[in-house]
Amino acid sequence: MPRALLGIAALGALALAAARPLAVRGDALQVGQNAPSFLVASLDGDSITGNFHGLPAYINVFATWCSPCRRELPSIVNEARQYRDRIAFLFVDEQESAGALKSLALKLGGVAPIALDRGQFAATFDVDGLHWNIFIDRHGVVQYIYRGGIPAQILSEQLAKLLTS
Repeated sequence: MPRALLGIAALGALALAAARPLAVRGDALQVGQNAPSFLVASLDGDSITGNFHGLPAYINVFATWCSPCRRELPSIVNEARQYRDRIAFLFVDEQESAGALKSLALKLGGVAPIALDRGQFAATFDVDGLHWNIFIDRHGVVQYIYRGGIPAQILSEQLAKLLTS
């Protein structure tokens, strides 16, 4: 096969591969949908599921190397302390080692579990980058999704709304 045809074939294959995720995007997590089930390991090695036992939930998907993720942590920790018994908080770290999370766990002071995602959570929720803030009501329905660094005011407003939904 001539090189020009090989190049065209390779470009065609790349175009198909690139287009494939776009076709899957219809399955992306949407507001108003039931949150998908998941199972992840906590930093302590325990299993964490999407069963929040009738509580609304806030899930923060992050990585320690993500500067905006680190900047919003103080606001999230304050909110987690305020809503400790009324809203389930969960931090989901994307594909880092447990060692990378040890100092972060100390900063969080045990306000919420930290899950280590090896890709299953990201695939299930169709997380396509960092970072995500997912708000789920007590019935398991996604109420709000904020991609990127969430301003403290929006975080507070959305958490308060979870208690009334």
